[in-house]
Amino acid sequence: MNRELFSSLIYQGQLQLDERLRARMIQTAMEFHGQLNPDGQPWSRVSRMPIISTTRWPDVFEPLVMDVHAAILQTYGCMPVWQTAREVITQPGQFIPLHAEDTDLSAIYWVDGDAKPDPVRQDYSGAFVLVNPSGAYGSRRLPWEGWRSEIIHPKPGMLLVFPSYLAHHSYPYNGTRPSVEIHFEFRVEALPGVHHAHR
Repeated sequence: MNRELFSSLIYQGQLQLDERLRARMIQTAMEFHGQLNPDGQPWSRVSRMPIISTTRWPDVFEPLVMDVHAAILQTYGCMPVWQTAREVITQPGQFIPLHAEDTDLSAIYWVDGDAKPDPVRQDYSGAFVLVNPSGAYGSRRLPWEGWRSEIIHPKPGMLLVFPSYLAHHSYPYNGTRPSVEIHFEFRVEALPGVHHAHR
């Protein structure tokens, strides 16, 4: 009997949100960042106050939250029972250190950004990286297996949903304007009657 073990299902797609709505999201996220992050680093916000909480969020983010919920339902066959999110503003030269979250699912929506990577020259500026859990124990792989990390080059409008246990980080950002992102965390429950692989 053959089985595949330890696969991680992710969602990656582009949301078709109106440009005016995205402009309002940028303004709201920058206002939260200015009020709650005096240190200015994308990972150092002193306050844990969410931009989106379990029960409420600014109206400008409601269409985004609905789209993220739909992606979770379609991809994982489950629904959020708890959620939070905050803005992440990355200035040129800044990055997100390697970490994982203590939740079920994580999601990132890139509202804006203009990173200029050059992968041919191994320049991954602004890239977001998901790390295979086995990568912590070495980089050996069979000849037909893929790399231990998945490098994703975000574009404005991209949504990524992934299991929170996947460690992740970003390369230093080199855009000419800030990268504006909304980072979500979810706890979820499976829907009755929905088949889930690897149970």
